[in-house]
Amino acid sequence: MINGPNGAGKTSIIEAIVLATLGVSPRTAQLAELVRTGAPAVRVAGDFDDPANPGLHVRREIGYAVGIGRRLSLDGAGVRQLMLWRRPSAVLVFVPEELRAVKGPPAARRRGVDRLLEATTPGFSDELTGFQDALSQRNALLRRARSGAVDVRTAFPWEARMAAHGARVALARRTVTRALAPRYAYWLDRLGGGPDGTLRWEPSPASLTDVPGDALEDRLRERLESQRARDLAAGLTTSGPHRDDLWVGSGDRDLRRLGSQGEQRTAALAMLLAHRDLMRAAGGGPILLLDDVLSELDPDRRAALLAALDGQEQVVLTSADPAASLAGTSREVTIFQVRDGVCTP
Repeated sequence: MINGPNGAGKTSIIEAIVLATLGVSPRTAQLAELVRTGAPAVRVAGDFDDPANPGLHVRREIGYAVGIGRRLSLDGAGVRQLMLWRRPSAVLVFVPEELRAVKGPPAARRRGVDRLLEATTPGFSDELTGFQDALSQRNALLRRARSGAVDVRTAFPWEARMAAHGARVALARRTVTRALAPRYAYWLDRLGGGPDGTLRWEPSPASLTDVPGDALEDRLRERLESQRARDLAAGLTTSGPHRDDLWVGSGDRDLRRLGSQGEQRTAALAMLLAHRDLMRAAGGGPILLLDDVLSELDPDRRAALLAALDGQEQVVLTSADPAASLAGTSREVTIFQVRDGVCTP
């Protein structure tokens, strides 16, 4: 438990742990925004247990300076690629901004599912990167073709790559959503959100919903061919896995649009616990990082969440009132105090 008054720096510690494992911030996509005003750079270093080698610690470091960029290292050795450095199975995080996973844009929900797949499905990161690279190339050529700089046919070869990688990305998302749905429903009910939690993947285009997995590649390629004229006019690819979404609901009610703030928060927590379950099943044991998550829950939901946190994983909670927040938990708790950005036991 990390305790301290508002503005003391509790959330910054959560953010630093995420940065040291995933190489990104849970609150902003711009690393430049993490640099303290007047400081030349930001740097985070931490020692983490290696789950594949019990008792072995790995020193992870990340730094960023405006004008220089990002620097990564493992045990003092530089690493050039983020995908080779990051530990997607290391942490699961809830900060207030994580409500985007329910009420935010489709990209936020795709990102959550893709991070789960990175942690549980070998090779998924390569497929997603391959699709994104092909998408970027096709979009760039469409824009150039629209201005008359190149023949539009130069974009066609990228469609085969988009279809091949995109079909595997789409199938993985569909499969993991089916596995995630019953766990989400279970935790939504346990946390007081009702017994009818529902998740389903919404592919783009919607016509791919019931297409068998072995036919997805052909259907995606046909779709890209059929929409060439529209995409040329738009200067970008108007449908495909980069436009997929996740439907998050309670029964037939779409919590993305119709849920109250409390319902959306409960759904986001149910999603986090469901992700934890699948990562456990895949052999991972993520650190759970929960930033001021208990203060807005009623006593029953608070007790239900604390009960759900009992387990083997390390849990880091922040709170301005640890005594009230942890009432009823059976876990052994160590409390750290944060004052003016300094954390002490």
